Amino acid sequence: MQSLKSGQKLYASVEEMQQLHEIRWIDVKYLKKAVDILCRCQQTLMYTDVFAYYLKRNNQSVIFKFNQQYLERETKLLSEYLKRAISQKDLLIDETQIQDSARFCDRLRITLVNHVYEGYEKDWWLFSE
Repeated sequence: MQSLKSGQKLYASVEEMQQLHEIRWIDVKYLKKAVDILCRCQQTLMYTDVFAYYLKRNNQSVIFKFNQQYLERETKLLSEYLKRAISQKDLLIDETQIQDSARFCDRLRITLVNHVYEGYEKDWWLFSE
């Protein structure tokens, strides 16, 4: 929940910087998109934590937890990139790095969610009670 609030703070910071420095919307569009992806990743992690907690250990659950940890690590990295770009008051700094990181995080998120669906379809998931 706290990470979702940080996403809202990042949105506000981008808006404030845009207005304060009279930066065009098109120049910060990539940041807003990256914050969107960050929030989606954080929300996915919030739900997959609960899912993973109740999973019984098997080969697929080990893969799932590895992918979840990978997404968590990359999400933190994206968050750091965004905070650094905003705190340096230069929204164009590290644009490529932020865009690449955001795309990568989104791809990891989609892969993790697809793995959950595939596991249900193929009866991979066993849950503890």
